[in-house]
This record gives sequence, C-alpha cells and structure tokens, in this order.
Amino acid sequence: MIKVTSVRLAEASRESGAIWYSRVYTSRDGLECKEFRKTQRESDYHNGLEFRVSPDNGRTWGEWQTADRAGYSKTFGEDEYTSEEIGRVWNPVHEHYVCTLFTRFFLGGHKKAYSGYWSGKLTVFDHQYIRIYRDGEDTPISEQMMKYEEGAEFDPENPRNEAFLTKNIGFLNPPIVLKDGDIAVPVSATVRKGCELAGLDVTRVFPNTPDIHRCVLVARGVYNKESGRYDFSYSNPVILNDLVSSRGIDEPQLVELASGRLLLVMRGSNLQYAPWKTRIEKGTPAFKWYAYSDDGGATFTGAMPWHFDNGEMVYSAATISAFLRSSKNGQLYWVGNVSDHTAYANGPRFPLHIAQIDETLGVPKRETLTVIDTKRESESDEIQLSNFSLMEDRESGHLEVALAKLCQYGGKENSYFCDAWRYYIELDAEA
Repeated sequence: MIKVTSVRLAEASRESGAIWYSRVYTSRDGLECKEFRKTQRESDYHNGLEFRVSPDNGRTWGEWQTADRAGYSKTFGEDEYTSEEIGRVWNPVHEHYVCTLFTRFFLGGHKKAYSGYWSGKLTVFDHQYIRIYRDGEDTPISEQMMKYEEGAEFDPENPRNEAFLTKNIGFLNPPIVLKDGDIAVPVSATVRKGCELAGLDVTRVFPNTPDIHRCVLVARGVYNKESGRYDFSYSNPVILNDLVSSRGIDEPQLVELASGRLLLVMRGSNLQYAPWKTRIEKGTPAFKWYAYSDDGGATFTGAMPWHFDNGEMVYSAATISAFLRSSKNGQLYWVGNVSDHTAYANGPRFPLHIAQIDETLGVPKRETLTVIDTKRESESDEIQLSNFSLMEDRESGHLEVALAKLCQYGGKENSYFCDAWRYYIELDAEA
C-alpha cells in the first residue's frame, strides 16, 4: 500500500512568483536539516534563493537567510554564468559525500541566450563536475570536471574560450554510489559528440540541431586515494535519432538494481518545431525511454521505450523523473508523470505518480502505480506537476515530494502565479 497526504506550503503570489522548496540533511546521520526556498519568475531560471536550518528534523527552524547570489550567479560583461549543486549522496566505502555541480554559461545573458537556443543557435553551454565533501562540512575537498574529450577548464579571465564552452558538455545529472564504492553518473553530451564517439554519421542520425540536443554517456568512477578524486571511464553513447525524439535525450536518471544491473530512464520529446527543422512526424508517441548495462556500466543497450511489467507502455511527456530506494522496506521506487498515448511535447505534466520497480526487469510494477497528485477542478490543463524535489524522512521513513504548480491557473501571464505543495508518501514496512 502507498498512501499520500499533502500540505500547501505557500499560496500563489504575483510578487514572489513560483516558490520551490527542497530539504536535505546536513550530515550522513542525525536530524539536522537545511531547507531551501527558490523563487522563479522566468523559465529555467531562479531569481532568488534562501535557506534556513532545523536542528530537529523540521520541528523548529531558524530564520530564513538570503543566499549570496555571487555564490551561484556571476556576470562577465554581457555574459552570465550560473551554478547549482545537486544529488549529494554518501559513499560509505570511502566515507565522503559525492554530488554534481552543474554550471550554465549564457552568451549575452540568460534572456538573450535562451532566445537564441529556441532559434536553434548555440548560445547556452552546460558543464558538469563531481564534488567530494567530508561529512558535516560545506567546503568541498575536491572538484573535477567530467571530461570525455580534450578541452579546457573554465577561466574567468577568458570565459568565452571555445575550448571550454563547446567541449565536455554536461548537465545536472546526479551521481549514484554503487555497492562496491565506485560511483556512476550520466553525462549528457551533445548528439554530435555522441555520434563522433560511436562512429555514426550525424547527418543521418540528427541532421539539424545536433549541437543543442543531447545523448548520454555513463561515467564509472573509481576513487583514487592518492589524488583524492575519482578516475573515470565512459560507456558507449546512448543516442536517440530525431525521428523518434526531436530533442534527443534529457534528464537521464541512473539507478543500480538489486541484481546489479544499471538502469537508465530518460526523457525524450515528440515536439514538432519549425525553427529546429524537426523531422519527427505527427502521432509519434511520447515515451519514457530506458537502457541498461549488465557489465557495470562499460556498455549500455540502445534506448528502448519503457514499459510496465504487464507490457503496457509508459507514455509520458518531456518531464523529469527520479528514483529513490526506501530504507523502510528496501524497495526501489520511481516518481514521474505518466499519461496516455496522446502526450505531446511537454504536456500533460499531470498526474504525478509513484510506482515500485521490478528489480529483475528494471520496469515499474503496474499494480503499484499510485497518483501523488493530479489536476484539480479549479486548475488549468496546462498545470505542471513536475520538476519536483524528492527525499526520505529519516524518522518516519516517508518519502517527501515538493513542487511548485507552474501554470496552475493557465495563460502565459500566470505561469509563475501558483501554489507550492509538499506531499508525504507513506510506504508499507514490507512491500
């Protein structure tokens, strides 16, 4: 049984815009936690960040503090550079935390750069780093770029260096810690680079926008005690051609199954969009896609449409998803949007579901599919129950999902006029 309850964290406000909440623990055990509150008034960009600390798992809180914007956003003349940390997980073998640091460089600032991207221009550049932290500390002991090709590091004295900007493209994909203490992390390379690495003709696979859309490599890292960093090797690229996904592969989620199989679940898109000269045909289905590795991540299968254990397809718009293994019952769960065969491009982004994973096959169990939330009577068909945070409460074992209901009341002018909600998901002690 999966039981869901919810609470509204913040009411819609035109002044603040959308408010995103997330909560993390500050050490590998104990109940001290930190809660973040982001505000958003623009697409794919947060306009402010605050945080507060609780010593007792959220029973009491300190005052909200404003994060120093220089810590995650810098300007270089007309250009802009932002960063965000994601996925801090404990490695019990080597006794440290690992996480991804995601950076995004905008040519001409984020508004101009996003406009260029939607026109098919290469104006947004993403990179991915692995950070290592000691328990209870906020200063990383190491940071390394995910490098699968020759290229330069970021140099604030030469921020437009093409040897940095256009090389080793990455994304905000979180790492996982494997049973033996190695780590694995998806790295989102461009389709052009993926085709080059795979020996494929990019003009046949993805002829029109291979530099702004992505495939995925999986990096496996072995900890090097002498250097204090991970030594990485990379899998074959997993690539979708633009006849089945016009935006390639985005937001790949990686998990290790009980069998040892590594499972990738990925977002595609069936968007038809003239400025990108997309070739995808009307009626092409929108799936969640998956691939897997049975050799520790050295090689992955090709991407295939994901399905339930009964054979039904997992139809889903272009939305993020996530895995979490319950410490309460040991079972693996997936959270994401599931719809029907009419899903198109980015919608619908409701309902939001949770399902238990069959760890032999690496697919969701259909009978466990449970709605976390869906569109309510007063809400728009454009509502987005996606882009959520996910964690497990250390005391109760409940899972927590938090999100802002973007486009709750429809219309472009109302996109960020929305409530913020938290959902508590109670799992059986045995599943």
